Amino acid sequence: MSLTSSRFPYIQVILRVLNNIFKVEALIDTGFDGDVTVPPEMILNGKSPRGYLPWTLASGTKVNAPYFLGKIKIGKFKPFNVLITALGDEPLVGRGVTDKFKVIFDHGRKVVIEL
Repeated sequence: MSLTSSRFPYIQVILRVLNNIFKVEALIDTGFDGDVTVPPEMILNGKSPRGYLPWTLASGTKVNAPYFLGKIKIGKFKPFNVLITALGDEPLVGRGVTDKFKVIFDHGRKVVIEL
């Protein structure tokens, strides 16, 4: 089983968090050790987070960002639990997700995800 995205380096994912479902294109960020980030306005909306996680951004800035428990579904692969952090200005999928798969970046044209 595999998923191919021609929108390099993005993949389409379905996130379930706080009884909401979001279908988004997420940037694969191999420098991000966490699971998933989404823009804060996408999920905060007055909801209390599960907690806060410390992160060091690419700029070296240290921040504490709210996180929620959720699920991610990629293509036809089975959904699994992830920590979804409210941070940044676009959805990111990090190594906490990609390390569960074989990820092929094919010459800057497409991304292939395999088990």
